[in-house]
Amino acid sequence: MRRAWLAAIAALCCSAALPAAETSVTIVLKFVKRGSAATAVARFDPASCRACTPVATPLYNAENARETVIALAVPRRRSLELRFTGPRDAVRRVLLENGELPFQQGRDAIVVALPPLTGDAITAAEVASHIVEPGMVLRFEHADPARRAGAYATGRFPEAERRAADVLEFAQRQVIRDLGLGEEAERRNLGRIQVMGFDTNAPHAHVDAPPHIHMHLRWPRNAGTQIGHYYIGADGLLTHNLAGVKGIPGTERRFGRGDTFTTIGPDGTGLYYHRITLEGWLEIGRPAGPACLIRPAGTGGFEDGATVLCGNAGPRRLSVKDDLAGGVFTVATDDVVETFRYDPDTGKLTSPETAPPASPSNFVPDEVANHSDPFRGESPNNR
Repeated sequence: MRRAWLAAIAALCCSAALPAAETSVTIVLKFVKRGSAATAVARFDPASCRACTPVATPLYNAENARETVIALAVPRRRSLELRFTGPRDAVRRVLLENGELPFQQGRDAIVVALPPLTGDAITAAEVASHIVEPGMVLRFEHADPARRAGAYATGRFPEAERRAADVLEFAQRQVIRDLGLGEEAERRNLGRIQVMGFDTNAPHAHVDAPPHIHMHLRWPRNAGTQIGHYYIGADGLLTHNLAGVKGIPGTERRFGRGDTFTTIGPDGTGLYYHRITLEGWLEIGRPAGPACLIRPAGTGGFEDGATVLCGNAGPRRLSVKDDLAGGVFTVATDDVVETFRYDPDTGKLTSPETAPPASPSNFVPDEVANHSDPFRGESPNNR
């Protein structure tokens, strides 16, 4: 018995002394082309990292007039220099996620400096802008025909559906503002409302078809999030909603025109509902409160604009235009025209997103601002 215990302890000690197995993470690198080369501008040289392997998952790699996209499995938490062969001076930028990586370019290859990564980094092929507001984030996708892939690789490009999604995304933002849904979600710690459209370039195998929009409440830790897919027809109108609970198979349910889908918060109460009308329009409201109707601005679909009607407030006319070549999109709400400039390679906004801070002498701490302040409302010049 004593020998058995000693053998067990020795085996345990030996196993504890063994180093942990090396693990890998998946990365996607985007090599932005200088010009519009018809062929790949980068190919991974396995001799530069024998522990790295190409990832062959469909739609993780891409080749188009804008970029060469390469997916690799690389060692976790290792500083690496990866070599890629290709034509000289053919690469303008190397992107990981939506940020740039330093690289050195030689005659027939470039060397990319990769930081140590603790998790997968696979979103570099996405081209979307993000607008963050209290309790809400809007993800505005840029549909570039030069990048088309997946379900949209061939055939008619869904230009009208994408323009309709553009309008519906910002119409939903207007409703979120008018009903105070974002502030309530934040105040009650229910999560964050996420407004999204659809990708047309299938980044990291996100096929995202048929065309649709979202407005879901992302619960804390994501568990319990109900995700609806509001599908858009070729006529620019909404057809139906397929909704389910993230991470729970078999929960998907179809909501047709006239059906009501209520989004529930983590506290078990409904925060808002969606209803596609019999005409293919969209109604959003509180379960026991005011509601807003989003309808096309003209006689057709949403691609040409929308009118938003909330309660007794007057109608708001809304339209959206995206200039892919210029890297700018505009959102017109009645007489107010918002301008958003973005990086055409990533979609990342380059327009200022937050106001600069006030000077130190004008800063009021929160604990003071909640009490009587004899100077509140006065100009600093009058102090």
